[in-house]
Parts: sequence; structure tokens; C-alpha cells
Amino acid sequence: MTAQYIQKRGNRFAFRRRVPAEVSHLDPRKEVKISLKTREYSEALVKASIFNEQIESFWQNLLTSDNGENVNEEYKSAVRLARAHGFAYKSIGQIAKADLHEIVARLSSDLEPEQKATALLGGAGESNIRLSDSIELYWELTHDRLYNKSEHQVRKWKNPRKAAMQNFIEVVGDKFLHSVNRADVLEFRKYWNSKLLEGMSPISANKQMRFVRDIMQVVAINHEIDIDCDPLFIKVNFRNNNASRPPFEVSYVENVLLPNLTCLPERDRAVLMVIADTGARISEVFGLLPNEIKLNEEIPFIWIRPHEGYNLKTKSSERKIPLVGTSLLAFQTFRNGFEHTGNPDSFSNTVNKMLTSHNLRPTPRHSIYSLRHTFKDRLRDIEAPEEIIDDLMGHTKSGPKYGRGHKLEAKLKWLQKIAFA
Repeated sequence: MTAQYIQKRGNRFAFRRRVPAEVSHLDPRKEVKISLKTREYSEALVKASIFNEQIESFWQNLLTSDNGENVNEEYKSAVRLARAHGFAYKSIGQIAKADLHEIVARLSSDLEPEQKATALLGGAGESNIRLSDSIELYWELTHDRLYNKSEHQVRKWKNPRKAAMQNFIEVVGDKFLHSVNRADVLEFRKYWNSKLLEGMSPISANKQMRFVRDIMQVVAINHEIDIDCDPLFIKVNFRNNNASRPPFEVSYVENVLLPNLTCLPERDRAVLMVIADTGARISEVFGLLPNEIKLNEEIPFIWIRPHEGYNLKTKSSERKIPLVGTSLLAFQTFRNGFEHTGNPDSFSNTVNKMLTSHNLRPTPRHSIYSLRHTFKDRLRDIEAPEEIIDDLMGHTKSGPKYGRGHKLEAKLKWLQKIAFA
């Protein structure tokens, strides 16, 4: 019976068999077609017999399974069993391409015939998880990354990853996860190369590459899909020659920007004044609760920290910052902080547009966030220690963390030297 599925293609033999009508709704292929990688008919017959037997077993499993999840569970069990006996799990198609020595080694194992057929001869078929399935599975597997994030933070974390996978599917098709190969990744890189020519940023391209790789890797590991993402995505990043966002010159902030903020509503003006003399991120300013604004202490300060429903960018972002100059003035007016019910990014966009319309942005690349860069430059200009700068900025420090960090008095000493009037 097997001989009828063997065909000669040039000097080599191949296996070809149409997918039966009764299983076509479960197996999307019209035809099973694979090279047997041999010129010898006797060797082709051995490989084709194994291939045919296991593909029929796979089809039978599809028909008897209640749903695709049962197929995936059998696949995962087969992967674990193969590894436990010193073999990598291979699909029927991969085994058909293997040399006879490997096939004989698999046939000679001491497993029970049924286990051997399933785990060592590809009888569990292949995982039926597609790229479009992987994003939802990824959410389920990464709850730890979303712990204590606000609704906005969760949305901001999910959306770019979802967009990356959607773009990948648009380029390579909604393939089974196990079938994604290096050529697909290079095709995605080619797609992004064309986007760079249209003016897109290399940063965006590299992020999408990284997000797709992470989604695939997390799902593959947890569902025991035998795919190694490292060689697939090696050396695909684009070189980023873009300069970082420029800071405002200190004299510009002091003599031009701050004196002309009357173009903004009072609350928005106060937020910029806080950023100018604390270097805090916009989300950190809006994330402050009233009990984290300490105006009645000997040294007034704000305590940037996570709380229920709100997380920080990094662990090092938690910090205490003394209030001086414009930041102290702003909080004396807004003693309970700043309410912002929407997306902090929308605040940034609105204020940047307002500054543009009043000619208060030296270049289009200057933004509210540039004030944070200026804050760091001001500390460097007075030769503040790097540890103090990192502590005030909430930057991650290299090496292990020792002690509780710098006291407010030490931070205040340096901030008083740079405070805006």
C-alpha cells in the first residue's frame, strides 16, 4: 500500500498523499508532500512506511479528539516522553527526512510500541497552535508582568505587542507556531526595512522584532513546542543611529519656557514646574496620591512608589525627591496632587501642541520629556555624584543594591544648587 505514495522527483524519491475528505476539516493541507531525501528505493520505502503509518495515526487522533486542546496535550506529552528517553521530538515529516541510523535508534528504544509510535516516531503529529492563537495564550502566561499595573499601563503594555504579532501575521501568514522558520523572520525584517525607507524609526522595528520573538518563545516553552527562537531571530536588529531626545538648555528653561507658561491651564503649568525641578516622569507625577506629597515635613518631599492599581516603570523608580524651587511652589498650590483621568500620553501630546503654537519648543524633537533630560544635565553641571543623580532620576543602578539609599538631606543639598527661582 505504501508504494503507491512514493514518487520519483528527479533523482530522489518523495512521499505524496492527499488528505482524506473525512479529515480535511481538521487538517488544512490538501496534500501531504515531503522529500524522502534519498535516491535508493529501498530506503525510500522504509521511510515512507513509517511516514504513512504515523500520518494515519495522526489523522485518527484528530478525528477522535474532542477538540484541538486534546491534540495539543498529546503533543506535549509526546515531547516530554521523547526528551526523557534522550531524543528530541520530531514530527513525521522530520523523521521522514532523517537518516536511517537515527530511525533505527528510535525504533530500537525500549519504549512500549504505542509510546514509541507517539513520542519517537512523530505519532502525536504537531502542535496546532497558530500565530493568531499565540497572542491570547501569551496574555495568560504573563500575568506576572502585569501585576499591579493600572488599566492604562496594561493597555500600553499589551497594544504594541498585539500590533507586532498582527504585523508579523500580515507578512508571513497565520502559520502554525512550530512551522515558523528563519525565512519568515527575514521576510519580516525586509518588511520593516521598507518601513524605514518611509521614515519609520529603527527603534520601532527592533521593538516589534523583540515582541514577536518573546511571544513565540513564551508560548513555545509553556506549550512544549519544539522551536528554538534564538537562531531564528539572531542578528536581525537594525542599527539605531537616532540621537536621543534633546534636552532644553538650562538658560532657555529659566528665561523663556518657565516665564511664558501662562499659555497653559494652571494645572498643566504646575505639572511642568514639578518636572522641571524633580526630573519625575509624567506618569509618576500623575500617579502621586495625596499622602505621598509631604509638605509639612522638615524637608518637603514627594514619595514616588507603587500602590494598588499603579506600578512603576522599574523597581529603582521608587524614590523620595525633596521639593525645591518651582516644584515646591507647584505643590503648595496643588497640595493633593494632580488628577488626570485619561492617558498620560494624551496630556503630553496636548501640552506639546500648545507649546508649539506659542513657539516654546526650540525644535520639533523637544518635548515635555526633555525637561527630565535637562534636570539630569543640571545635576551633572554642578558635578553631583552619579549615585545621587541615579537616585533622583530613578535609574537602575549597575551591580547589587546595598543600603537604603541617600538621605533626603544629601539630595536636598544638590537640588538647592540647581533649583529654578
